[in-house]
Amino acid sequence: MTATTRPTVSKSSLFSKKQFLLFTRGTFIPLVMLVGAIVIIGLPLLMAVLWSLVNPDFPWSYPDIFPTRLSLYHWDFVFRYTDITKAIFTSYTIAPLATILAFILSLPPAYAIANYDFPGKEMIRIIILLPIILPGMVVALFLSRVFQFLGLSQSLFGLVLGHTLLGLPYMLRLLSTSFEAIPKEIGDAASNLGATNFYRLRDVYIPMLLPGIFAGSIFTFITSLEEFNLTFVIGTPTYQTIPTILFAFLGYHFVRTNAAVVSLILMVPNVILLFVADRFLKTDFLTAAYGKL
Repeated sequence: MTATTRPTVSKSSLFSKKQFLLFTRGTFIPLVMLVGAIVIIGLPLLMAVLWSLVNPDFPWSYPDIFPTRLSLYHWDFVFRYTDITKAIFTSYTIAPLATILAFILSLPPAYAIANYDFPGKEMIRIIILLPIILPGMVVALFLSRVFQFLGLSQSLFGLVLGHTLLGLPYMLRLLSTSFEAIPKEIGDAASNLGATNFYRLRDVYIPMLLPGIFAGSIFTFITSLEEFNLTFVIGTPTYQTIPTILFAFLGYHFVRTNAAVVSLILMVPNVILLFVADRFLKTDFLTAAYGKL
Protein backbone atom coordinates (compact mmCIF):
# COMPACT_ATOMS: atom_id res chain seq x y z
CA MET A 1 0.00 0.00 0.00
CA THR A 2 1.55 3.26 -1.10
CA ALA A 3 1.54 6.27 1.20
CA THR A 4 -0.18 9.40 -0.12
CA THR A 5 1.91 12.53 -0.20
CA ARG A 6 0.39 15.93 0.58
CA PRO A 7 1.09 18.76 -1.82
CA THR A 8 3.59 21.17 -0.39
CA VAL A 9 2.90 24.89 -0.40
CA SER A 10 5.90 27.11 -0.75
CA LYS A 11 6.46 30.08 1.53
CA SER A 12 6.68 32.36 -1.48
CA SER A 13 3.14 31.49 -2.60
CA LEU A 14 1.81 32.07 0.92
CA PHE A 15 3.62 35.40 1.02
CA SER A 16 2.21 36.42 -2.34
CA LYS A 17 -1.32 35.59 -1.19
CA LYS A 18 -0.81 37.63 1.94
CA GLN A 19 0.48 40.53 -0.12
CA PHE A 20 -2.55 40.27 -2.38
CA LEU A 21 -4.95 40.37 0.57
CA LEU A 22 -3.13 43.36 2.06
CA PHE A 23 -3.25 45.12 -1.31
CA THR A 24 -6.95 44.37 -1.67
CA ARG A 25 -7.80 45.70 1.78
CA GLY A 26 -5.41 48.61 1.86
CA THR A 27 -5.43 49.92 -1.70
CA PHE A 28 -7.97 48.31 -4.00
CA ILE A 29 -11.11 48.76 -1.88
CA PRO A 30 -10.41 52.45 -1.01
CA LEU A 31 -9.63 53.05 -4.69
CA VAL A 32 -12.95 51.53 -5.76
CA MET A 33 -14.76 53.64 -3.14
CA LEU A 34 -12.99 56.77 -4.36
CA VAL A 35 -13.93 56.07 -7.98
CA GLY A 36 -17.52 55.38 -6.91
CA ALA A 37 -17.67 58.66 -4.99
CA ILE A 38 -16.34 60.55 -8.00
CA VAL A 39 -18.92 58.96 -10.29
CA ILE A 40 -21.85 59.41 -7.89
CA ILE A 41 -21.00 62.89 -6.57
CA GLY A 42 -18.39 64.44 -8.83
CA LEU A 43 -19.97 63.66 -12.19
CA PRO A 44 -23.43 65.17 -11.44
CA LEU A 45 -21.71 68.22 -9.92
CA LEU A 46 -19.56 68.62 -13.02
CA MET A 47 -22.61 68.31 -15.27
CA ALA A 48 -24.44 70.96 -13.25
CA VAL A 49 -21.47 73.32 -13.54
CA LEU A 50 -21.18 72.77 -17.29
CA TRP A 51 -24.92 73.24 -17.91
CA SER A 52 -24.88 76.46 -15.90
CA LEU A 53 -22.09 77.83 -18.13
CA VAL A 54 -23.55 76.93 -21.53
CA ASN A 55 -23.50 79.82 -23.99
CA PRO A 56 -27.07 80.29 -25.34
CA ASP A 57 -25.68 81.23 -28.77
CA PHE A 58 -23.86 77.87 -28.94
CA PRO A 59 -26.21 75.20 -27.54
CA TRP A 60 -24.78 72.05 -26.03
CA SER A 61 -26.14 69.04 -27.86
CA TYR A 62 -25.11 65.70 -29.35
CA PRO A 63 -22.42 64.80 -30.44
CA ASP A 64 -20.51 67.40 -28.39
CA ILE A 65 -19.06 65.88 -25.20
CA PHE A 66 -18.51 69.31 -23.65
CA PRO A 67 -20.00 72.75 -24.39
CA THR A 68 -18.25 74.45 -27.27
CA ARG A 69 -18.57 77.91 -25.67
CA LEU A 70 -18.88 78.93 -22.04
CA SER A 71 -20.74 81.95 -20.69
CA LEU A 72 -22.11 83.44 -17.46
CA TYR A 73 -25.33 84.43 -19.22
CA HIS A 74 -27.57 82.07 -17.22
CA TRP A 75 -26.07 83.14 -13.89
CA ASP A 76 -26.74 86.76 -14.82
CA PHE A 77 -30.28 85.86 -15.94
CA VAL A 78 -31.15 84.05 -12.69
CA PHE A 79 -29.86 86.83 -10.45
CA ARG A 80 -31.37 89.59 -12.57
CA TYR A 81 -34.82 88.26 -13.50
CA THR A 82 -35.76 86.00 -10.57
CA ASP A 83 -36.13 86.51 -6.82
CA ILE A 84 -33.13 84.30 -6.08
CA THR A 85 -31.42 86.94 -3.90
CA LYS A 86 -34.52 87.30 -1.72
CA ALA A 87 -34.94 83.50 -1.74
CA ILE A 88 -31.37 83.01 -0.50
CA PHE A 89 -31.98 85.50 2.30
CA THR A 90 -35.25 83.78 3.24
CA SER A 91 -33.71 80.30 3.18
CA TYR A 92 -30.76 81.33 5.32
CA THR A 93 -33.09 83.08 7.74
CA ILE A 94 -35.48 80.17 8.19
CA ALA A 95 -32.83 77.43 8.45
CA PRO A 96 -30.87 78.81 11.46
CA LEU A 97 -34.08 79.74 13.31
CA ALA A 98 -35.56 76.29 12.67
CA THR A 99 -32.32 74.66 13.86
CA ILE A 100 -32.25 76.65 17.11
CA LEU A 101 -35.93 76.03 17.79
CA ALA A 102 -35.56 72.31 17.05
CA PHE A 103 -32.70 72.11 19.56
CA ILE A 104 -34.69 73.89 22.27
CA LEU A 105 -37.75 71.69 21.73
CA SER A 106 -35.73 68.45 21.49
CA LEU A 107 -33.54 68.82 24.56
CA PRO A 108 -36.09 67.99 27.34
CA PRO A 109 -37.75 64.99 25.60
CA ALA A 110 -34.35 63.65 24.51
CA TYR A 111 -33.18 63.68 28.12
CA ALA A 112 -36.38 61.97 29.27
CA ILE A 113 -36.19 59.27 26.59
CA ALA A 114 -32.56 58.53 27.42
CA ASN A 115 -32.80 58.51 31.21
CA TYR A 116 -36.28 57.30 32.15
CA ASP A 117 -38.32 54.19 31.47
CA PHE A 118 -42.02 54.74 30.90
CA PRO A 119 -44.85 53.00 28.99
CA GLY A 120 -44.85 53.65 25.25
CA LYS A 121 -41.21 54.67 25.11
CA GLU A 122 -40.44 52.56 22.04
CA MET A 123 -43.64 53.74 20.34
CA ILE A 124 -42.50 57.34 20.85
CA ARG A 125 -39.19 56.48 19.17
CA ILE A 126 -41.13 55.31 16.11
CA ILE A 127 -43.53 58.27 16.10
CA ILE A 128 -40.53 60.62 16.14
CA LEU A 129 -39.52 59.30 12.71
CA LEU A 130 -42.97 59.76 11.10
CA PRO A 131 -42.17 63.13 9.43
CA ILE A 132 -39.30 61.36 7.63
CA ILE A 133 -41.30 58.26 6.68
CA LEU A 134 -44.43 60.02 5.37
CA PRO A 135 -44.35 61.67 1.92
CA GLY A 136 -43.42 65.33 2.14
CA MET A 137 -46.45 66.61 0.28
CA VAL A 138 -48.80 64.64 2.55
CA VAL A 139 -47.22 66.20 5.64
CA ALA A 140 -47.40 69.65 4.03
CA LEU A 141 -51.09 69.30 3.16
CA PHE A 142 -52.00 68.13 6.66
CA LEU A 143 -50.02 70.91 8.31
CA SER A 144 -51.41 73.55 5.93
CA ARG A 145 -54.94 73.04 7.27
CA VAL A 146 -53.73 73.36 10.85
CA PHE A 147 -51.59 76.40 10.07
CA GLN A 148 -54.43 78.06 8.18
CA PHE A 149 -56.74 77.54 11.15
CA LEU A 150 -54.13 79.06 13.50
CA GLY A 151 -53.41 81.97 11.17
CA LEU A 152 -49.82 80.88 10.54
CA SER A 153 -50.13 80.36 6.79
CA GLN A 154 -48.21 82.82 4.59
CA SER A 155 -46.08 83.91 7.57
CA LEU A 156 -42.40 83.65 8.35
CA PHE A 157 -43.09 82.22 11.79
CA GLY A 158 -45.29 79.54 10.23
CA LEU A 159 -42.48 78.55 7.86
CA VAL A 160 -39.96 78.44 10.71
CA LEU A 161 -42.33 76.31 12.78
CA GLY A 162 -43.03 73.96 9.86
CA HIS A 163 -39.35 73.51 9.08
CA THR A 164 -38.72 72.92 12.78
CA LEU A 165 -41.25 70.07 12.82
CA LEU A 166 -39.49 68.46 9.86
CA GLY A 167 -36.08 68.78 11.51
CA LEU A 168 -37.18 67.55 14.94
CA PRO A 169 -36.74 63.82 14.13
CA TYR A 170 -33.06 64.32 13.35
CA MET A 171 -32.33 66.56 16.32
CA LEU A 172 -34.35 64.54 18.82
CA ARG A 173 -32.95 61.21 17.68
CA LEU A 174 -29.35 62.38 17.80
CA LEU A 175 -29.72 64.12 21.17
CA SER A 176 -31.40 61.10 22.77
CA THR A 177 -28.64 58.85 21.41
CA SER A 178 -26.02 61.26 22.77
CA PHE A 179 -27.68 61.35 26.19
CA GLU A 180 -27.72 57.53 26.26
CA ALA A 181 -23.97 57.50 25.63
CA ILE A 182 -23.30 59.57 28.77
CA PRO A 183 -22.86 57.42 31.91
CA LYS A 184 -25.60 58.19 34.41
CA GLU A 185 -23.02 58.23 37.21
CA ILE A 186 -21.58 61.48 35.86
CA GLY A 187 -24.83 63.36 36.37
CA ASP A 188 -25.32 61.77 39.78
CA ALA A 189 -21.82 62.80 40.82
CA ALA A 190 -22.50 66.40 39.77
CA SER A 191 -25.71 66.41 41.82
CA ASN A 192 -23.91 64.99 44.85
CA LEU A 193 -21.40 67.85 44.59
CA GLY A 194 -24.23 70.37 44.80
CA ALA A 195 -24.77 71.21 41.12
CA THR A 196 -28.28 72.39 40.30
CA ASN A 197 -30.11 71.17 37.19
CA PHE A 198 -29.07 74.27 35.26
CA TYR A 199 -25.36 73.98 36.10
CA ARG A 200 -25.44 70.22 35.55
CA LEU A 201 -26.87 70.79 32.08
CA ARG A 202 -24.48 73.65 31.24
CA ASP A 203 -21.23 72.32 32.72
CA VAL A 204 -21.67 68.54 32.45
CA TYR A 205 -24.11 67.53 29.73
CA ILE A 206 -23.72 70.23 27.07
CA PRO A 207 -19.93 69.76 26.62
CA MET A 208 -20.43 66.01 26.21
CA LEU A 209 -23.41 66.54 23.87
CA LEU A 210 -21.57 68.89 21.50
CA PRO A 211 -20.93 66.25 18.78
CA GLY A 212 -24.59 65.21 18.85
CA ILE A 213 -25.77 68.82 18.88
CA PHE A 214 -23.53 69.66 15.94
CA ALA A 215 -24.66 66.63 13.94
CA GLY A 216 -28.33 67.32 14.67
CA SER A 217 -27.86 70.95 13.68
CA ILE A 218 -26.26 69.95 10.38
CA PHE A 219 -29.13 67.60 9.50
CA THR A 220 -31.81 70.07 10.59
CA PHE A 221 -30.16 72.95 8.75
CA ILE A 222 -29.80 71.02 5.49
CA THR A 223 -33.35 69.63 5.78
CA SER A 224 -34.68 73.17 6.10
CA LEU A 225 -32.62 74.47 3.17
CA GLU A 226 -33.82 71.68 0.86
CA GLU A 227 -37.48 71.68 1.93
CA PHE A 228 -39.86 72.43 -0.94
CA ASN A 229 -43.26 70.87 -0.20
CA LEU A 230 -44.00 72.67 3.05
CA THR A 231 -42.68 75.99 1.78
CA PHE A 232 -44.70 75.71 -1.44
CA VAL A 233 -47.97 74.88 0.35
CA ILE A 234 -47.65 77.23 3.32
CA GLY A 235 -45.37 80.06 2.18
CA THR A 236 -45.79 80.79 -1.52
CA PRO A 237 -46.35 83.24 -3.09
CA THR A 238 -45.56 85.48 -0.10
CA TYR A 239 -42.26 83.74 0.66
CA GLN A 240 -39.95 81.97 -1.74
CA THR A 241 -36.90 79.90 -0.91
CA ILE A 242 -34.16 78.44 -3.08
CA PRO A 243 -36.03 75.13 -3.70
CA THR A 244 -39.19 76.95 -4.83
CA ILE A 245 -37.13 78.90 -7.39
CA LEU A 246 -35.49 75.66 -8.50
CA PHE A 247 -38.79 73.81 -8.96
CA ALA A 248 -40.11 76.73 -11.01
CA PHE A 249 -37.47 75.87 -13.63
CA LEU A 250 -38.26 72.15 -13.35
CA GLY A 251 -41.94 72.51 -14.21
CA TYR A 252 -43.73 72.15 -17.53
CA HIS A 253 -41.31 74.53 -19.26
CA PHE A 254 -38.12 72.73 -18.24
CA VAL A 255 -35.10 75.07 -18.37
CA ARG A 256 -32.07 72.91 -17.66
CA THR A 257 -29.48 75.70 -17.71
CA ASN A 258 -31.25 77.95 -15.21
CA ALA A 259 -32.12 74.97 -13.04
CA ALA A 260 -28.41 74.05 -12.99
CA VAL A 261 -27.55 77.52 -11.68
CA VAL A 262 -30.09 77.35 -8.85
CA SER A 263 -29.16 73.76 -8.00
CA LEU A 264 -25.52 74.80 -7.55
CA ILE A 265 -26.59 77.67 -5.30
CA LEU A 266 -28.51 75.15 -3.20
CA MET A 267 -26.07 72.26 -3.35
CA VAL A 268 -22.62 73.76 -2.79
CA PRO A 269 -23.24 75.05 0.79
CA ASN A 270 -24.80 71.69 1.71
CA VAL A 271 -21.79 69.78 0.38
CA ILE A 272 -19.47 72.07 2.37
CA LEU A 273 -21.51 71.47 5.52
CA LEU A 274 -21.35 67.71 5.04
CA PHE A 275 -17.57 67.84 4.60
CA VAL A 276 -17.32 69.92 7.79
CA ALA A 277 -19.50 67.38 9.62
CA ASP A 278 -17.39 64.49 8.34
CA ARG A 279 -14.24 66.32 9.42
CA PHE A 280 -15.29 66.97 13.01
CA LEU A 281 -17.74 64.18 13.78
CA LYS A 282 -17.55 60.43 14.09
CA THR A 283 -19.57 58.28 11.71
CA ASP A 284 -21.77 56.85 14.48
CA PHE A 285 -23.17 60.28 15.30
CA LEU A 286 -24.18 60.82 11.66
CA THR A 287 -25.76 57.43 11.12
CA ALA A 288 -27.63 57.66 14.42
CA ALA A 289 -30.00 60.13 12.77
CA TYR A 290 -31.64 57.21 10.98
CA GLY A 291 -31.86 54.86 13.94
CA LYS A 292 -30.21 53.80 17.15
CA LEU A 293 -27.04 51.83 16.52
